[in-house]
Amino acid sequence: MNQLTEKINKLEVGQREFDVQDLFKNIRMLNTVLCWGSNNWSFHKDKWLKFTVQGYLFNGHVYITLGWDDTFTIYFTTSHGTIKEVKEGIYVDVLIETIDRVVETKL
Repeated sequence: MNQLTEKINKLEVGQREFDVQDLFKNIRMLNTVLCWGSNNWSFHKDKWLKFTVQGYLFNGHVYITLGWDDTFTIYFTTSHGTIKEVKEGIYVDVLIETIDRVVETKL
């Protein structure tokens, strides 16, 4: 489930609950995040944070989930939910940089 080219299963994505609202508050107003044209922020039962981006390299949805090992998994999907890219094992200190590479810079 939740592999490349599949539609994301919103009920099964994410391994553990976390304070999604805290993550939302901490990243929503960062200049980098604003540059992505981020909007339509939502979350589900403290399992994932989702928002829409309109970047230079990627347009679609970004899902952020937390794993049992305290690292994040980021799913990049089309606006219809097809998974285009997955980044796993992402620590909080490089979360925004990792998303930015897919959405804007692709270094």
